[in-house]
Amino acid sequence: MAKLVVISPDGVQKDTLLRAINTLGRHPDQHVQILDRVVSKEHALITFVDGGYWLQDMGSRNGTYVNGERIPGRTRLNDGDTITLGSTRCVFVEGDRLPEAQAAMKQVTINPAFNHETAIRARLQGDDARSRQFVPEAMIPLEANVRADYEKLRIAFETNQDVGSVLDIDVLLRKILDKAFEFTTADRGVILLLDDAGEPVPRAIKHRKGGSEGQMELSQTILNEVKNEHHAVLSSDATIDSRFGGSHSIILQGIRSTMCVPLLFHDELLGMIHLDTQIATGVFTEKDLQILSVFANQAAVQVANARLAKRAEAEAVARANLSRLLSPNLVEQVVKGGLAMEKGGELRQATVLFSDIRGFTSMSERMPPQKLVSMLNEYFEIMVDIIFQHDGTLDKFVGDEIMAVWGAPVRQEDHTVRAVRAALDMMKALADFNRFRVANGEDAIHVGCGINSGEVVAGYMGSTRTLSFTVIGDTVNTAARLCSAAGAGEILVTDPVYFALADRMQYEERPPKEMKGKSRPVPLYRVLGLT
Repeated sequence: MAKLVVISPDGVQKDTLLRAINTLGRHPDQHVQILDRVVSKEHALITFVDGGYWLQDMGSRNGTYVNGERIPGRTRLNDGDTITLGSTRCVFVEGDRLPEAQAAMKQVTINPAFNHETAIRARLQGDDARSRQFVPEAMIPLEANVRADYEKLRIAFETNQDVGSVLDIDVLLRKILDKAFEFTTADRGVILLLDDAGEPVPRAIKHRKGGSEGQMELSQTILNEVKNEHHAVLSSDATIDSRFGGSHSIILQGIRSTMCVPLLFHDELLGMIHLDTQIATGVFTEKDLQILSVFANQAAVQVANARLAKRAEAEAVARANLSRLLSPNLVEQVVKGGLAMEKGGELRQATVLFSDIRGFTSMSERMPPQKLVSMLNEYFEIMVDIIFQHDGTLDKFVGDEIMAVWGAPVRQEDHTVRAVRAALDMMKALADFNRFRVANGEDAIHVGCGINSGEVVAGYMGSTRTLSFTVIGDTVNTAARLCSAAGAGEILVTDPVYFALADRMQYEERPPKEMKGKSRPVPLYRVLGLT
């Protein structure tokens, strides 16, 4: 789903999902409110037309800019486009990719090169475990060691102060690079994080002079050294460092000093920080490498925390959304990855249940609206609880009608028997509910139910703004018509359900019924119970 990432002048970032029509401006009524005094009350408009999003300036005083150029009229937005309104920057994200990652990936390329194995590696392990650890006070031989330990503490403390509370991964990576530039003389910096395949992917980039200064090419040889060996690498002069002799990408750019250190969290490689300078030979020293390694260790903790927070947030959102459809135990399995919910339409074998209240129209005419809604909510609460008890999926409410599915989106081999058991329990619970209602001087509720099994198309359907899971197909239509044909207190099923449960289902055979779209009458069975 497309979104607009609004980045204020002080770096605060806010994401807004785009709908079909989106207004941008300073006024609170705007869909995307931009608190910038240079921005007009109704500054710009983004609309979804012809399969894409289009940006239009609404006659603002200071204009609307896309990628640095003022737009004269309406222009189509492309993934990663930067929109500038006053002092505020917005990034258009068409899919799920993050804008900072997009910018880094556009400006950074990794040049494949052969990874030379030489004895020089043993001399470049200035970042080994001993250099990162503190030693007991009695074992400190020199004042220099105390100073080194102090420097580690200072870096860790300042890093934690600056980025410790940041949980947005994009903002965090930018702040980490900003901090790295404070204690190094780097001209350029890149943070790469490992993707699902374990490959380093550029996620943030920084130039000391600001902006983007052309393409930044990284050596695959250096990255491989850090990735495979977890070593921090210092290349004081690429032209004479035999270990990177095959990396023409370094020599071509004239880089004279490079540092690349791993982001390690409990021995797990999260990514790497790559800094370089083109000023002079040997700008970075082994001491710089050790300090950067200490800094990277602290930064890795923050990256890991941000990822955990993001995962927890995503799980909470997923759990809240799924809990409206699935039973609690299925929700937990889906969130934890134990069960798959595939997006997009696909064919499934499923069982569909419809139930609705008989005489609801006349009931609604007699009851005040508030009392009617209260009654429906009580009724739905009982029915949905039973659906969830049998691990069903609540598809939708349509007035007084309930539609539930078994076998989608979560596959269930016994979807038919689960649906029939749920229907029987719903009728029992309704009888108890009616006794309570009648005892309180209220009318009893009478419900008819239809169940059908077969092939359905299951998937997420809707608009660009809102998607919801549902199932469609002839199996669904037939179940709905069965429900319409059922009398009060009846559960009607068709041949697929009968054949699946004939050896355990107590039933009454009903005369076949003509149904719309069917060439011949449909055999019907009324379910009385299950053995």
